[in-house]
Amino acid sequence: MLPKFLKAIILVLFTSALSLNAQGLSFEEEILNEVNIYRQSKGLKPLINNAMLSQIAQKHSRDMALGKVSFGHGGFKKRVKKIEKTIGLGATAENVAYGYSSAKELVQGWINSPGHRKNMEGDYEFSGIGIFQSKKGVPFFTHLFYTPIGY
Repeated sequence: MLPKFLKAIILVLFTSALSLNAQGLSFEEEILNEVNIYRQSKGLKPLINNAMLSQIAQKHSRDMALGKVSFGHGGFKKRVKKIEKTIGLGATAENVAYGYSSAKELVQGWINSPGHRKNMEGDYEFSGIGIFQSKKGVPFFTHLFYTPIGY
């Protein structure tokens, strides 16, 4: 018998695999695509997905969705330390959200928020996106931005 939290992770992974859009993109890939469309409209280079950042983002989204942490940026310094330990020193930023049903709406919400927009327009190279649904079916999102020092 699998622990409850592991069942939830498997369900989310299975659901994500089934929820590909018409272009074959996952929700996470759609979000990154929308962010990169926005960045390119501002003359900025596109972000590159990083699996380690996505794992860290996924854990934060899961913790928010399950009520282990409050919605927001609590624990951000710990996430930065984990990034620095696994990837290296760098500049890091984070956007969070919940409740959006499409990548376009989510990214537009971040564009409409000065702090989130600033992160999206930052001089970052890498991106990690994590999504997790609460028991009530509400999706929680975390988007991490990262550039190594000296890049």
